Amino acid sequence: MRLVGTASDEALTRRDKLTWDDVNTAVMQWMPIEVARVNWFSTYHVHHRVADRFRTGRAFLLGDAAHIHSPVGGQGMNTGIGDAVNLAWKLAWVLKRRADPSLLDSYEPERIAFARRLVRTTDQAFTAVTSSRPVARFLRLDVVPGLLPLLFASRPMRRVLYRTVSQTNVNYRGSPLSEGHLGSVRGGDRLPWVKTSNSDNYASLTSLDWQVHVYGEASEELRRLSAARSLKLQAFTWRAEMAHAGLRPRAAYLLRPDGYVALVETDGKGNQIAAYLHTRQIAPLSGLS
Repeated sequence: MRLVGTASDEALTRRDKLTWDDVNTAVMQWMPIEVARVNWFSTYHVHHRVADRFRTGRAFLLGDAAHIHSPVGGQGMNTGIGDAVNLAWKLAWVLKRRADPSLLDSYEPERIAFARRLVRTTDQAFTAVTSSRPVARFLRLDVVPGLLPLLFASRPMRRVLYRTVSQTNVNYRGSPLSEGHLGSVRGGDRLPWVKTSNSDNYASLTSLDWQVHVYGEASEELRRLSAARSLKLQAFTWRAEMAHAGLRPRAAYLLRPDGYVALVETDGKGNQIAAYLHTRQIAPLSGLS
């Protein structure tokens, strides 16, 4: 069992080093437990910080080097992994000369905005769960324990909480790599997951390469473009549930290697996709000999 608590400034200045004996009596009063042995006891300070820049020249910051915050919500690891994935595929394309080096300019704007928002919200959550003010204590001890079961009983609320904690709701709509929109899907969105006749539309994402998805019949122009550029084309048989996910028939969705939508082309003929790839000098790795 692990117990986590807060120490007042007064307690920290009164003692050079806190021990289990300093909190033992209070814990026994609040919780019906008996501690026979303490394996580990330590104190630490929580910081909420974001670096001013995530890139300077050839140096990039990611993970805890770029942002640090309290463990409330357990978001630190997911955020660091998100940074690594975002930067890794862009470095791979530039190093293999399959994209213009300006592709790396998109790393900082895509990740720093989310990091700032995350640190701000975790700071607020940490303050709420540690505040000793009467109102905060009342909400934490009397309101939240009764409210949480009701929230988790709601399927829509569980979905919102899951998408927030898992970070599957993160988008890059403001990125220089994001263009176009149709329905509820915009460039920069995570590709909506849907079932297909054989499996699901995420199965092809394991290639970690640029590709195009069409839900319905792919145009002949798009097929020729894909073949000429060695761009993998996935055409899925249209299903009604695809519309519920925000997808539209015959539109073309250019996907980045990380599974995010780079471009939504409404007519699905490939002209916008060709211009997008040409401007950024992007070529799929599948075209390497």
